[in-house]
Amino acid sequence: MIQFVPPKLTVPSQPEQPQPEKTPVQLDPQKAYLFGSTHIDVGGCSYYRILFPSQLLSQVHDNAVFCDVRLLFNYQTIFPILSSFRLQRACALCDIRWFRDVILPAKEKYRFPVVYEIDDILVMEDIPVYNCYRDIFKEGKDAIPLFMAGCDAITVTCAPLADYYSEKFGIPRSKFRVIPNYLPRYFFDSYNETAVLERVRSQKSRKPRICFSCGMSHFDMMQTGAGDDFSGILDWIVVNRHKYQFVFHGGFPPALKEYEDDFEYIPVGPFLDYPRVRRTIRADLFIQPLQHSRFNECKSPIKLLESWAEGVPAFVQDIGSYRQIAPDACFDTADTLDRMVNGLFADPDKQFQLIRDNYARMDAWWLDGHLDEWLDVMLFPKGR
Repeated sequence: MIQFVPPKLTVPSQPEQPQPEKTPVQLDPQKAYLFGSTHIDVGGCSYYRILFPSQLLSQVHDNAVFCDVRLLFNYQTIFPILSSFRLQRACALCDIRWFRDVILPAKEKYRFPVVYEIDDILVMEDIPVYNCYRDIFKEGKDAIPLFMAGCDAITVTCAPLADYYSEKFGIPRSKFRVIPNYLPRYFFDSYNETAVLERVRSQKSRKPRICFSCGMSHFDMMQTGAGDDFSGILDWIVVNRHKYQFVFHGGFPPALKEYEDDFEYIPVGPFLDYPRVRRTIRADLFIQPLQHSRFNECKSPIKLLESWAEGVPAFVQDIGSYRQIAPDACFDTADTLDRMVNGLFADPDKQFQLIRDNYARMDAWWLDGHLDEWLDVMLFPKGR
């Protein structure tokens, strides 16, 4: 029988980030600040990197206003009082003229820092062939270095991504600032120990629910034959499709179409509904496979963090940031994954303790505790 016992808390995994050389910049309570930004979409990328930090910082600092817009930023009355400007994922040549004729002259005239934000490899030739969004970034190789060269600093999610762009375009490595993807507690923290206990206990009388929560870019939607992030475990999924209830959230692999009646599928929806939808899935385990490539090596470990915050175990590919922060959650082959899954569901007590320990790890990954990292870069290089 599973019992409530004091959790064996593990030492939280520390996020990968450079050690600050100086005390983070603090806002002067006697001054007013205005931070501007433009973001590319209304999905997870914009929220993790632009909107969530702005929202939480605005709650903490009464003398700071954030003007975050989706369109190309061109507010001539605002430029003179900007404290800094952030530009997210700009990678098209059509935006270079705006950057050259509007942002850079204002930056030069009013002396505010401009920070370029990018959280993925957006150069077509280095994006896997199976990625259905690959063609969108045809101009990335030509446009991205122009944006990076004109900015004062570049923020990325992990060191391998900084290394990639520094090597690719000859940008000084010192220009990059690593700020991991942190989760805002108010949005993602849905851990409920009583609900976790009930879910684990109920697994004896039903098929465990295993969810793959990821977008279409992880599947070979165009059937190129090049393989995709799921190629290594497709056979395992087919063999176990009656042992477990597999749920695909966000995308469904064409390679499994002949078995589609054996799976549940939940289409992608608005990002602000994302945590609620994940809770309705009632998953017992999340799995995120990835093909070994430099593109995937530069991803943040976001799938782990989302699951830990939700109180659900997650197994992920042994790659990049995943391997760095949670090697115990990583698998290399379908056989390894099978042993891990069998072990998880064979011992309810260990599963319950694992969930507790994983949630304790989140102490190092809540955005609320890392706002100074964002504030520091927003004021870069002022105050240094």
